[in-house]
Amino acid sequence: MHVIDRTILGVAPIRTSLLGVCALLTLLFTIVEPEASQGLGLLARLCFWILHIGIALGAILLVSLLIRRAHSARWPLWLLLLTTGVLGAAIATAPYLAIESLLPSLIPPDPPDSFWDRYALQGPWHALISEFFQVLPLVLAGWVLVNLPLLLNKPTLTTPPAPPQDPAKDETRHEERQARRDEFFAALPEILGRDLIAISSDLHYLNVYTTLGKTMILGSLKYYAEAFDDEGLQVHRSHWVAKAHVERLSLTGKDACCIMSNGQRIPVSRNNRKLAKACFGTLVTKQKPSDIKLAS
Repeated sequence: MHVIDRTILGVAPIRTSLLGVCALLTLLFTIVEPEASQGLGLLARLCFWILHIGIALGAILLVSLLIRRAHSARWPLWLLLLTTGVLGAAIATAPYLAIESLLPSLIPPDPPDSFWDRYALQGPWHALISEFFQVLPLVLAGWVLVNLPLLLNKPTLTTPPAPPQDPAKDETRHEERQARRDEFFAALPEILGRDLIAISSDLHYLNVYTTLGKTMILGSLKYYAEAFDDEGLQVHRSHWVAKAHVERLSLTGKDACCIMSNGQRIPVSRNNRKLAKACFGTLVTKQKPSDIKLAS
């Protein structure tokens, strides 16, 4: 059975994939030499595009983290991508403008030949607005292409609802957990089955591992971890593990991790270490850091 992977470009987690996209775009623009960097030498052109694409990447990651923590309702995927792209472009606008203000000292400026070029000459705020609208299409297009696997899959981003007013209503809580479980499995390809091994958060995405493979969906780890609390344990703010697939709990000095049935090493946070030891006490193995170095 081949692993199913809906990460960016289908090959790596989103953070790694974004860095890969950044490197590819930098190389492409350095070779193609678009108008923005015409007249610069090879090394200067390479630095120019590393800085430009790195700023856009950092802005998008920052907005993604803020949206993950601040959203208050379910977001359609198109709205999430649009909001992230627009805010990312807005954050990147001022740094881009600052970089462009240094270019005249490196290459002679061309006379304004477009509406936005002429508009930017009317004042500082006009220059910011002009830069934003010129940056926005590129940032949005790149962000949409990066998330194409998720657009084709069409999952939804969820946020934990308010807890029930009366915690004694076990039946209501059971129905809510079951609804979350049904929603979770509905977002997974059927070919992956329902035998979960681990769930890991990656920005506002979730990497889901089953005995048959892996996929990526949008969602909140806390939201789904609560739904599967009878089958597993959230051992880290970014990781949930299924109890049935924890082969052992490895303790190495101050570090701890769960060794899973598929070979994954899931880190256990310091705050959850006692809870993990209580849950997997019979599976604990201890190693010295020196043993790990010798083994590697």
